[in-house]
Amino acid sequence: DQYVINVVQRPILKTFNVYLDFPGYLSRKKERLSNVGNLQVPEGTKIKWELSTLLTEQIQLNLGEDILSPTAIESDLFVFEHRAENSTLYGLNLSNKHGTNKQPIIYNLEVVPDQHPKIDVESYQDTTLFSFIALSGNISDDYGLSKLKLHYQMDQESKKFLSKSIPIAASQNAQRFYYQWEFDSMSLRGGNQLKYYLEVWDNDGVNGSKSTKTGIYTFRIPTIKELKNEVEAQNKKTENDIDKTIQEAKELKEELEEAENRLKGKKELNWQDENLLRDILDKREELNKAIQELKEQNENTDKKRERFTPQNEKIKKKVEQLQKLMDDLLDEETKRLYEELQKLLEEQQNIEDIQDALDKLNNKESNLEKELERTLELFKRMKFENKLNETINDLDNQSVEQEKLLEKTEEKSSDNQELAEEQEQLQEKFNQLQEELEELEEFNQELDQPEALPDTQEEQEEIERSQEESKESLKEGQKKKSRDAQKNAKQKMQKMQEKLEQMQSNSEISMSQENLDDLRDIVNNLLKLSFDQEKLMNDFEAVKQSDPRFVELSQQQLKLKDDAKIVEDSLLSLAKRVFVLSSFVTREVGEMNTHMDKSVEAIKDRKKPNAVAEQQFTMTSMNNLALLLDDVLQQMQENLADAMGKPQKGKGDQKSQSLGELQKQLNQQINELKQSGKTGRELSEELAKLAAEQQRIREALKEMQDKLNDGKGDVSGDGIPEKMEETEIDLVNKKITEKTIQRQREILTRLLEAEDALRERDKDEERKAETGKDYEKQLPKAFEQYLKAKEQETELLKTIPPKLYPYYKKEVNEYFKRMGNSATTESK
Repeated sequence: DQYVINVVQRPILKTFNVYLDFPGYLSRKKERLSNVGNLQVPEGTKIKWELSTLLTEQIQLNLGEDILSPTAIESDLFVFEHRAENSTLYGLNLSNKHGTNKQPIIYNLEVVPDQHPKIDVESYQDTTLFSFIALSGNISDDYGLSKLKLHYQMDQESKKFLSKSIPIAASQNAQRFYYQWEFDSMSLRGGNQLKYYLEVWDNDGVNGSKSTKTGIYTFRIPTIKELKNEVEAQNKKTENDIDKTIQEAKELKEELEEAENRLKGKKELNWQDENLLRDILDKREELNKAIQELKEQNENTDKKRERFTPQNEKIKKKVEQLQKLMDDLLDEETKRLYEELQKLLEEQQNIEDIQDALDKLNNKESNLEKELERTLELFKRMKFENKLNETINDLDNQSVEQEKLLEKTEEKSSDNQELAEEQEQLQEKFNQLQEELEELEEFNQELDQPEALPDTQEEQEEIERSQEESKESLKEGQKKKSRDAQKNAKQKMQKMQEKLEQMQSNSEISMSQENLDDLRDIVNNLLKLSFDQEKLMNDFEAVKQSDPRFVELSQQQLKLKDDAKIVEDSLLSLAKRVFVLSSFVTREVGEMNTHMDKSVEAIKDRKKPNAVAEQQFTMTSMNNLALLLDDVLQQMQENLADAMGKPQKGKGDQKSQSLGELQKQLNQQINELKQSGKTGRELSEELAKLAAEQQRIREALKEMQDKLNDGKGDVSGDGIPEKMEETEIDLVNKKITEKTIQRQREILTRLLEAEDALRERDKDEERKAETGKDYEKQLPKAFEQYLKAKEQETELLKTIPPKLYPYYKKEVNEYFKRMGNSATTESK
């Protein structure tokens, strides 16, 4: 009994509550825990223990080496308060006059300090145009983020780093960021070096905001010389790639011919035939990719060259025309034919349809091979003209620098040693220019028709001698002798520059004149060929198959085929020198030859209707070519006149007329020609001119439509260009009917209505203020995955309850980090 009484009289801890008041920056609500002694709390949390006891007179809370006394005492109720800063064990000692608590009461207090924020960065540097850096990555913190900054140093001489703020979402503990840093206003020059790093801060409200920095990145802008070397290396690679693509196109053409020959006379495909056809499809797909890469590669090289060494307008125009030729290498019709062959092969369709598809593709691949060869030659010519232009500019710059050195030498206070060093630097630059001249000659010899470069060897030797004499004289203190040598060097540089400029100008004029004469001859031969084909077609329609003249007419068709081959060779040779000729011209030549070949085959088989039909198609292609070449001829005449400084007569008058007025004049001319009674060659020439005029109006209308159409409908009127094209076909085929005249009236009516609507629209636009427009930035492909993942993250956050316990918040953040790492891996 005595033992039981002693136990009862010992102090007892009945229950206790713990109240947690978290730091304000955590935005966590206060919590109450019942009978929980082991605690895990963020640093800075205010803890209040409320202990309910029995038979307790005194109580202590031992917090490590510290002993806390209660802040409030009521009957058997004790309250302790503490601000958590360090992890420790804590114990409770209860006592009364009879003794203390029998078993020690020990708990663990784990204080979680606010961690430093984390940052992972991917840096994409624009090494094409050196105009931006794209930064993307992940930032995270255990409790929250406050800001993200980009620090950068523009040059090594300045030790100061400037800063830019990068927007982030402060409410997210883990997130992705993307920032495209544009250099528009930073005035970076060749040879500049840019250093930069990122720094992220957390929202620590206890110890103050902490930051984490990335390593320092370096971005160097190449010098003009380095950039030239890069461009030339890229040009060499592009040239080799075009040559390789030509070989691949030839191999594909050979396989097409093999497949076409193997399928002749067959009624079904065997296993080998199917494999050959699938191999053709695979090779064409690889060829498409190679051509696409060529286009992008050439476009990037042109942009890089223009970024730091702007070209004159003539060269820029040729660059655009060359790029358009490369864009046209992948024409939609060829793509459609290969898709058709793929479908026929998959569906095991009639073998005759496959043979027909192979025949059409064979003709298309012949055109591709020719277009690639033309592109390669024009690319070489573009490379030569760029190098010539750069050499002339370098000579001009060096003569200016030599002039400045001469002015310094004439100053009495100038230091001879410094002047000698400057002269030596100019000597090194001139040595580099001599290397450029050698490269220019190499580029020239690569052309099918090399230019006659002027002999500047005497001037080069004189410049070398004068610059060396100037340097030595400056070292010896003989300024007068040095000035004479510098003056001579400058004059010889100017003479070299004049020779190259004269050669450039004369070459442009002489070549333009030669090309113009060649094109004029081709157009005349083409027109003659068209008339001869028309006459032969009419003769064939009248002759019977049993008539002995049938053989004679067959021989005439063979002669016309040989004549067409001469026209084709002349045109393809001209196309390798003239940028303005579109790829459609060479394709139309291919169409002409295809129809002529089919006409010859039909004649051999005595299939007169088929032969006459193919002759009609041949003549249509000839007429189309004549119209196209007539436009090119006029354009080349204008270019030649510009090069010679001659104004174009009547050009201003034509521009002052509206399209409606021009269409009205054309309609009158068509009516007059229909009633004139003209026949034969005279009629054909007039019809060709009218068709060319209708084509020019249609193209001008389309150009206006492309410029002014802003999504409010077709400003040209529905179907006008298509109806104009129908008229062109009628005129080319020498058919002026009442339907043609009626169509022309309808075209004029709709064109005038469209012009009225356009004028009203212009008046409305004058009353409206222009609103700001957002222009979409082109993001690097390397970071597309980042943005997609960020969108997924945002959508997911919308489905997560805003109030999560710390454990679940941590798990969500870890998930986002894993998703971010996955996106980074995919983008790489």
